[in-house]
Amino acid sequence: MTTLLDPSSRSLVFAVFSVFVVICLMLCIVTGADEDDRALVRSDSRRLRSWQQGVAMGGDTTTVATVTVLVGMVATSGFDGLGVMLGSLVGVLLLLVLVVEPLREHASRTAADMLDARGSGGPRVRVSWGVVTLLVCFPLLVVQLVVVGNVAAALVGQPGVRTGCIVVIGCVMTALAVSGGIRGTGVVMLAKSAIALPVLLVAAVLVLHRFGWDPGRLLDAAAHGSGTGGAFLRPGGYTGEGWVGAVNRIGQTVGMSMATLAMPAVLMRAISTKSPRGARSGGRWMLGELTLLYGALAVVGVGAAALVGGALREAGPAAQVFTPLMLGRALDSGGILVAALACVLFLTALAAVVDVTLAAGIALGRDVLGASGKVDGAASRWSAALTGVVSSVAAAVAADWNLVVISTLWLALCGAALAPVLLYALYWPGFTARGALWCLWGATALSVAALALSPYTSGTPGSLFPGHDFRIWDVTIPGLVTVPAGFLLGWLGSVTDPRRAAGGVPGAGRRRELDTV
Repeated sequence: MTTLLDPSSRSLVFAVFSVFVVICLMLCIVTGADEDDRALVRSDSRRLRSWQQGVAMGGDTTTVATVTVLVGMVATSGFDGLGVMLGSLVGVLLLLVLVVEPLREHASRTAADMLDARGSGGPRVRVSWGVVTLLVCFPLLVVQLVVVGNVAAALVGQPGVRTGCIVVIGCVMTALAVSGGIRGTGVVMLAKSAIALPVLLVAAVLVLHRFGWDPGRLLDAAAHGSGTGGAFLRPGGYTGEGWVGAVNRIGQTVGMSMATLAMPAVLMRAISTKSPRGARSGGRWMLGELTLLYGALAVVGVGAAALVGGALREAGPAAQVFTPLMLGRALDSGGILVAALACVLFLTALAAVVDVTLAAGIALGRDVLGASGKVDGAASRWSAALTGVVSSVAAAVAADWNLVVISTLWLALCGAALAPVLLYALYWPGFTARGALWCLWGATALSVAALALSPYTSGTPGSLFPGHDFRIWDVTIPGLVTVPAGFLLGWLGSVTDPRRAAGGVPGAGRRRELDTV
């Protein structure tokens, strides 16, 4: 992958990226939060308009893994890769219809505030929510940093500098998160979207132009280029065949939908909107942005299968992160499109990691450390800095791990543990703190166990431990099992809560008061 860019194109990419980073840092300092922790978490962001917050929420959903791994999945697996995009859009719809407006109404700074207001919170629940949020954010941060580190090293043409790229980029992003707060990082998201979406749309237009604006011709070429023939347009290319494939496909859609609905950075951004109505308006902008973006990514992925499918097969699974760049080189031999797509990858990683770092820092500072009420006002700022540093070190250590396993972990935890608690707290009056705890910890343990005993961990050449085999099932996407289990644990914990039967559940009166407003 050392020939993706010629020296002049590399210089252009890093010049543009460096200028963008400097501009973003200046914007974060000028528009970001002051020393007040409340401003870092929420208040300053209300100067952003609803449509700006919506675009930023869409940016939170679009990570660098979305633009690389997902496009690579479409290029190599066809139908199953498109299914992941569909699941994400379904999650955005559920977020818009069910979550953003009531969450903004009942949460003041974090989602744990909503649990308190709705009668299913308390110090233990707040700490548990914060810890599970960190368990979701850390794998997501590691994936982003590893992907952008690999791309940076390939563009430099020196694979040995990958660790240095990961650490440097991680430190830059941490500085942006700490200095900017929600409003400053929102400005970064807007700038990223203003560049990334047009470039991806241009790439999609060039693909369609190459095939005479005939979708049928494009799909036929993709099926031939992928090497799978008609199977490219049928399910099973990534999820497998038989009952295992069916469980994986359904789990993929269910898990992706629930994970998108409860992504910590998206929830953080929704809470920071000016009003419940503003949150709903922002959600509509988010849906519009992602519909355009996923449409462009789908065309780019199918175009990659048609034009560089053979090269992708020869390079192996590790080359999937370079799929957009390989397509850019096939469409434009001059290197301008490759340089533009490389900038998109860098900027997407920059913006996504900045917001996820901030969300993790707020969870650590306000929910985990702040549950005792003895933490000073700079807790979230220092927690964000600590989160960024630890994530950079972890990414450098895990750079050679299977990124699909790490991505599946955070998706499983988010969909099975956070989403059921969020929905129950908003819509079930009988939901209690005990139900929240059972759901958070039970679903987390089940998700980790499901992946630990799957082929992702052992028994196959691509496993984390290929030399061992302690798998007990072949399902690699456990959402069909873990998401219903999370809802079941939340229900079971609530209905068996002795305080609920005695009418002594803390916050029940507050819940009834809110429901009558």
